Amino acid sequence: MEATENHSVGNDKPALLKAIELVVADPAEIMMETQNLHEKYRNKYEADRSEDDIQVMVADKIISNYSYYAAFVGGTTGLTGIVPGLGTVIATFGGATADAALSMKYQIEMTMALAVVYGHDITLEEKKRVCFIVAGLGAINQAAKEGGKAVGSKAFVRMTQEYLKGATLQAVKEIFKKVGITFTRKAAEKAIPFGVGVIIGFTANKGLTWYIGSKARDFFMVY
Repeated sequence: MEATENHSVGNDKPALLKAIELVVADPAEIMMETQNLHEKYRNKYEADRSEDDIQVMVADKIISNYSYYAAFVGGTTGLTGIVPGLGTVIATFGGATADAALSMKYQIEMTMALAVVYGHDITLEEKKRVCFIVAGLGAINQAAKEGGKAVGSKAFVRMTQEYLKGATLQAVKEIFKKVGITFTRKAAEKAIPFGVGVIIGFTANKGLTWYIGSKARDFFMVY
């Protein structure tokens, strides 16, 4: 009965969200890797740095790492043997959605890692949804930033908290419908053919990931 209910609930998920869920890494693995990194920094700096300082250092390292991961994402077909689930995404949803899912994969994984730094258990479904919401809103606001409508960190935190007041699954669906539209528009504006190469380019992908990371860090510092 439970499986049937879960299946019916997921039927109205946007294609991009379904695709991302197929390629995003296991939260338990992200959590373990992040905790190991945090412990490494703690052992190295705890003698002369506060725990708050160490958290910021770890968060900055995570943002830097994932910004480069996202920047170096190549064509989806070239990564089908490297990224689990990507072949299924291409076959099921096509190159357009696969490119967008691959672009968002690292930003969501980064957001999960940042949540772990600030004490959240991302293996819990509700916490995982929060990470999707934060990353999705970050992507939407980066697009708004290019149009001169970006929100500051405090406003971003308040906006995210508003989304968390309702049903988080519904919020995730709504946000990723908007993210899908944003990616489609960006590709169209730059005349980038879907399914080949990076969807929004090396510099833009790196900048988008760094922006989402900085907003996610600000959010989890107070969440």
